Amino acid sequence: MRTVIVVGAGVIGASVALHTALNGMRTLVVDSGAEPCTGASAASFSRATAFGKEPEPYFELNHAGLEELHGLHAQGVPGFHPCPSLVWAAGPDRTAAQVETARARGYAAAHVGAHRVPVPGVEPADPPESVAHLPEEGWVDLPRLSAWSLDQARSRGARVMQSCPVARLLTDDGSVTGVELADGRRLSADVVVNAAGPRAEEIAADVGGPLSLTPTLGLLADLPLPGGLGAMVLAPGVSIRPHGPESVRVRSEQVDGRLGASAPTGHEHDRLLAELIERAAAVVPALSGARALSSRFGVRAFPSDGRSSVGTLGGVPGYYEVVTHSGATVGPLLGRLAAEEIGTGRRPPMLAPYAPDRFRIPPRAEQPATTAHQ
Repeated sequence: MRTVIVVGAGVIGASVALHTALNGMRTLVVDSGAEPCTGASAASFSRATAFGKEPEPYFELNHAGLEELHGLHAQGVPGFHPCPSLVWAAGPDRTAAQVETARARGYAAAHVGAHRVPVPGVEPADPPESVAHLPEEGWVDLPRLSAWSLDQARSRGARVMQSCPVARLLTDDGSVTGVELADGRRLSADVVVNAAGPRAEEIAADVGGPLSLTPTLGLLADLPLPGGLGAMVLAPGVSIRPHGPESVRVRSEQVDGRLGASAPTGHEHDRLLAELIERAAAVVPALSGARALSSRFGVRAFPSDGRSSVGTLGGVPGYYEVVTHSGATVGPLLGRLAAEEIGTGRRPPMLAPYAPDRFRIPPRAEQPATTAHQ
């Protein structure tokens, strides 16, 4: 029986662990947090979408991820909440073009007059002429889905070790043989899966991995909204989604764009939070003057070309990498496909464009993957 160590207990690591355990592998998850899903997964807006993703193979990966979530939801798995999206942040011409592209690729999308898709409470101060209506999207409660995946993995014999940061990967003659924890303990494995989110580049560097991340700091706030919200709203300057029956979650690319390398505190934190609430209230007036139920800054794992990095590393047996933006959309799918490749040695065709070795090659000038509003 093969032994697999998964580094990271976010949505991706939890999904990898579930599927390696389901496939009969001895599975151990090690994570630095005291609870699962306290890293990048906990700092995500977590909209599940493929809309606007380019190039086409990346769109198809995200579309398949969304379909995976719908399939899990139909089986009674908790965490995914189907919910339509209204999008007009890109401007009318670009939004219309994105709708036509999505429709041509089999994605449920319509470009309609804003008055035809009314959502109670959504009354933007600057109303759009039209919006993209995406009826088959949704949002993901990542901590809940991750906890469920880990519980299912445990029921099939997996172990989960929290508060156990990995100090380094262990190697023997160029092969990865396990991990050394910060407390000095050494754990052996046939395969180590790097699903460490923002720390993934540091861990990959232990074996000369070329993974290149562009970490981004983001501010999220959860606000009370009696009656809730019936859709996710992606407007210029702010994104708002349901967070339960009586609250919403908000973020803003413009606010995030002014964050430095570290999370602000004190007056600066309060100023940014107030701006975020003001932006949200310009779209949903009932949020005017709201007091945040919670707010947090988080670092998102973001491969430098905007796309997933999944697979083995040439010349480094025993190492496997699963790092991505859009983990809410593709995390469960990537966990299943990664476990399939680890177990069989056969690479799923959908993963072909995302080999970690691509970072060894100087990038060509091309349109980056679109990653907004997630």
